[in-house]
Amino acid sequence: MIFDTHCHLYDSKFNENIKDIIKRSLQNNVGLILLCADNIPNSKKCLEASALFDEVYCAIGIHPMDVNSIPLNNIEEEIYKLINPNVKAIGEIGLDYYWNKEDETKAKQKDYFIKQIEIANKLDLPIVIHARDSVEDTIALLKKYPCNKKGVFHCFSGSIEQMKEIIKLGYYIGLDGPVTYKNAVVPKTIAKEVPLDYLLVETDAPYLTPVPKRGQLNYSENLKYVIEEIARIRDVDPLLIEEVTYENGKRLFNI
Repeated sequence: MIFDTHCHLYDSKFNENIKDIIKRSLQNNVGLILLCADNIPNSKKCLEASALFDEVYCAIGIHPMDVNSIPLNNIEEEIYKLINPNVKAIGEIGLDYYWNKEDETKAKQKDYFIKQIEIANKLDLPIVIHARDSVEDTIALLKKYPCNKKGVFHCFSGSIEQMKEIIKLGYYIGLDGPVTYKNAVVPKTIAKEVPLDYLLVETDAPYLTPVPKRGQLNYSENLKYVIEEIARIRDVDPLLIEEVTYENGKRLFNI
């Protein structure tokens, strides 16, 4: 069975009902799904969807690109309102320097990241980390403000050296569609070198659709192509990658 440890099946890009999307995925060898939110309204959507299926769980939180959606001092209260047994992580949270490189924006994102790590520690939950063009700063913050239950670097795109440092801190590496792209040297290198005990697979649906579906909306059932490519790179049976990542996800998210 496959565990899609990161997706956004509530996204408005989908024309289908989320219930139908999930039902189809579960009929196509997807055994577990973690819906990841990026703000409070979408956290509520994740919770609503997770209530419909025993196989669906969620991560709730404020994405670095959504820090202007809620005052910093209100985050804890709003997250606490949403906590129930289906919430398995705080996320996706972190730093994103791709779109805005201003010092003021970076500082604000760091404040929101730290605040949500503190919330995760109070709730005894892991975190789902977004680190776009910001891996070094993210690692530095985690050293200073560690998450007790660790977490995963979603859609990891850093170097081998950074990967090793992350694993030394106890965090997992999440790989998705880009590992299947022909010229994606870095993800393929990471897929080959990451210790299997620290590997998770994810779709980030509806984004990052893997080959051979690239150019279309992404769905959880497409995760099989990511798994097959990682297995090809490592020269192992795809079933091994499927089973290891499934168990890794269950362990990290306490399922």
